Amino acid sequence: MMEKIRLGVVGLGSRGKGMFDLALRIDGVEAAALCDCNPEMLEPLREKYPQACFFEDFDEMLESGKIDTLLVETPAENHAKFCAAGLERGVNVFSDIPTVATIAEAEMLWQVARNSSAMFMCGANPNFWGFVEAMVDLHRQGMLGKPYYLEAEYIHDVRHLFEKTPWRKYIPPIKYCTHSLGPLLRILSEDLRTVSCISTGSQINKEPGQNDLMTAHFHTDSGIVVRLTISFINEAGCGLHSYRVFGTEGYFERMAERGKQPSRTVFRSKRLYGMQNTTELDVNYMRPEYANNAKAEGHGGADYAMFDRFFAALRNGEKVSPVSLREGLRMTLPGIYAAESAAAGGKLVTIRYPWDAMDENSPPQA
Repeated sequence: MMEKIRLGVVGLGSRGKGMFDLALRIDGVEAAALCDCNPEMLEPLREKYPQACFFEDFDEMLESGKIDTLLVETPAENHAKFCAAGLERGVNVFSDIPTVATIAEAEMLWQVARNSSAMFMCGANPNFWGFVEAMVDLHRQGMLGKPYYLEAEYIHDVRHLFEKTPWRKYIPPIKYCTHSLGPLLRILSEDLRTVSCISTGSQINKEPGQNDLMTAHFHTDSGIVVRLTISFINEAGCGLHSYRVFGTEGYFERMAERGKQPSRTVFRSKRLYGMQNTTELDVNYMRPEYANNAKAEGHGGADYAMFDRFFAALRNGEKVSPVSLREGLRMTLPGIYAAESAAAGGKLVTIRYPWDAMDENSPPQA
């Protein structure tokens, strides 16, 4: 049980500052420490958080004993080392996505987490959207039957962010797959096992090393197919996130906005009288339980919902993370293998996870 949560943050770009401020809206969370290797990022915040300690060295912050919980908001390609360092010192960790950047990092972080008494939470905000929860509820109630084909699209022209966040410029977009796979994997008990992925290369900027659009087909051992398409350089003018689930008993679709056409969520099922015809659901990003909460902001309230669940789990002494490391790796590693497949011209690649070698009687998942 934790009555007060002493929160520290590493990485104070716009996302880091915003997420730290949002986390402090949760009762019982206090600003304990802030860390960034660039002192210019720290100076403007000293007056805002006079009670907090400021560090340019991450290890010094951990060794200070000032924090018991860490928010990792560094650039996307280097989350793992900060997460591991926190967990090794028994500090609870909330990490933005993607969870890791390489297969080796996944193995390392998995072992560290299994040997740590601290809690890790993957900051997969799409998992907390209202329409995603509706999809999960319909699946739990048997209205969709067994999903056998699922797909997601993440279409977002991010060229305006290249200067501010340079990592976006050359990252293979398929590696940034957590927003798409996270919600779908909530209704799949099987891990994705093989992938074939292809890329358009750079058709717009004609710049070597860039990929305008990548599309991947994943398979599970039982033959379930998951298709994923991601584009970060395009002239589509639509997006961002779309999802479709084909089940043996029903169908679910969330279609992102298309210009002036608003986003919509539809469902049909032969298991429920009156639902044999496609019906539009009155559900959007905001979860109903936060609809009247003025504090609930960030990606349609999902960022706040993540913090609310994470800190509640810590306060209540829960043993299972709201979004565990295993869940984080299930939605991250397939993208890394997909990028490997694309680099080999679409070659079929087997996806491996750190827990594949575990004995069935080993301790609970990290």
